[in-house]
Amino acid sequence: MEDFKAALIVVDVTRAHFDYDFNYLPVPEDDCQRVLGGLVKVIPEFRSRGLPVIFVRTGHKINPLTGETMSLASPFWRYQMENKISIGGHVRRPVNTENSPAMEIMPQLGAEEQDIIVHKQRYSAFMGTPLEMYLRVMGINTLFFTGANTNNCVLCTAFEAYNRDYRVIAIEDCCASMNGKAYHELAIMQIKASLGWVVDSGSVADILDGRTKL
Repeated sequence: MEDFKAALIVVDVTRAHFDYDFNYLPVPEDDCQRVLGGLVKVIPEFRSRGLPVIFVRTGHKINPLTGETMSLASPFWRYQMENKISIGGHVRRPVNTENSPAMEIMPQLGAEEQDIIVHKQRYSAFMGTPLEMYLRVMGINTLFFTGANTNNCVLCTAFEAYNRDYRVIAIEDCCASMNGKAYHELAIMQIKASLGWVVDSGSVADILDGRTKL
């Protein structure tokens, strides 16, 4: 791949989705262990090559005029919360707020000082964040996607990356969905059909080193 320069995007691998003691909107427990186990192996592949690791996490600001989270400006999110709509057996609550424990990156991933952390308010990691500026400044043209939820934030951000002409690569075994395995699988099919490549964590090193061509 000509002028290949990659970054790892880790979407919402936080206590909100991966800490069963916190138990807010978790992914299925076996998927939780699979994603964390994969990321523990993948993250060092990027760091050891001097490539950026970018943690994206959701943290909703409080509207000072109403005291509600600004996420409730979304009619659908408001509907889900007010009607206690079940999402994988759990319901939305106003706990995933800025600087709350729900936003904390899972400690197994060992976020380091040189890692980039992006705070988002909606599904997209590009909307209202400096992510694109960071990527352009670093000359990044290839994004490896991991995290949750495959069918929401990962897929939405992958679409936006595709529309900005980035190479999109999803690491399938490092993604999961709180909505369940079927939603994860459908999102992976969508990425493969429309946006880019789908690989497994064991192939990342060969791709980064050019031994596997995409």
